[in-house]
Amino acid sequence: MDNVTYFSDESVAAVLIAPHATFSVIATIFVVLRVYTARYITKNNWTFDEYVAIAALIANHLMLISECISVSHGLGANMIKVTNEYGLSNFLKSILGIECAYGVACPLSKSAVLAMYYRIFKSSNLLRYSTYIIAFMLARWGLAVVVVSIFSCNPIYGFWEPTLPSKCINSSQFYIGITIPNIIFDLLTVGLPIREIWKLQMGRDKKWAITSVFLLGGVVVIASIARLVLFFIFLPGAPPTGNNISQTVVFPHAASAIETCLAIIGACLPPCAPFLKKLLKLAVTTVSSSSGNLDNKKSNNNNPNTLVTIGKISNRGPGTSRKRTIDDGLEGGSFERLDDDASLQGSTDELYTGMGHKKGGKSEIRVQHEVQVESSENPGYDNYHAGGIPLRNL
Repeated sequence: MDNVTYFSDESVAAVLIAPHATFSVIATIFVVLRVYTARYITKNNWTFDEYVAIAALIANHLMLISECISVSHGLGANMIKVTNEYGLSNFLKSILGIECAYGVACPLSKSAVLAMYYRIFKSSNLLRYSTYIIAFMLARWGLAVVVVSIFSCNPIYGFWEPTLPSKCINSSQFYIGITIPNIIFDLLTVGLPIREIWKLQMGRDKKWAITSVFLLGGVVVIASIARLVLFFIFLPGAPPTGNNISQTVVFPHAASAIETCLAIIGACLPPCAPFLKKLLKLAVTTVSSSSGNLDNKKSNNNNPNTLVTIGKISNRGPGTSRKRTIDDGLEGGSFERLDDDASLQGSTDELYTGMGHKKGGKSEIRVQHEVQVESSENPGYDNYHAGGIPLRNL
């Protein structure tokens, strides 16, 4: 095994199963959020693209299950261990199952994106016909992957019984051959809605925002290219054209699994926009409310001098005055006299009545405040710095 591209005594199955399981959970969450948004937020009926997204998710989970079954038959272990402990025949059958599952899950996930495009931009003749053409090509591609995987050897059982006389295709070239058109499909799918978005009557900033949401699904292109690069590096396949297939196939298959999940997530992002917008608005409101309460608390702590004269005790920092009831018959509380040493005026004896007499008479007390009002020559500037929010560009 010295001439193989990769060989390890340890199993590398986790390289495939761990990321695929993680992204499958994320894809499932987005599909559930998409259905929830349509039923309870936008109040829409079931649409065809939702059914396609659910079908793609089910196919993806079946592919994950087939990978786990293949691990139980030696996927991730080196070929020496697979041959001696697991049995080569069962292992190769499980590999065939993964390829067939990928041939169904991958085109379905990208068809979910196309179906979403069709529902949103169905008024555009160009996009509608482009969707038909790409969807047809994806279906033909998926069918070819499944058929060629099954009939890669003549007779068919020659694939999992390499000791018997048979004639088989070059497995490494087959893997590379199905990946190149897959990348082309991804590029066409990602760029399809951009022209229609920029034809919409809205601000440039909103166009960029919507474009960004759609382009997030373009990460699937990176996964497709990674799959191709990894196939060139490791050259998995049956000997003599392939190398240690039980381990080398794990790395490109991991890229394939992530590619399928990312396509499903990309198909659900735009439909989930109302839910995500509502969630973001709630988060901003909560943070703003918490920040406002904290600022008010700090402001109160920084200003301890509080004057309350009816039914309350004056709070003036460390020198809090003692309550003295003048008339217990007053409603809503008692009149309190503040100690001279705690008064902001220096002495309560300097407080005069409105008739010019000192306190003690029957005339009521009048407290005069001087208020100076200044007007700014730039009201827009004041409104901006007073917390006013301009409504332009909304």
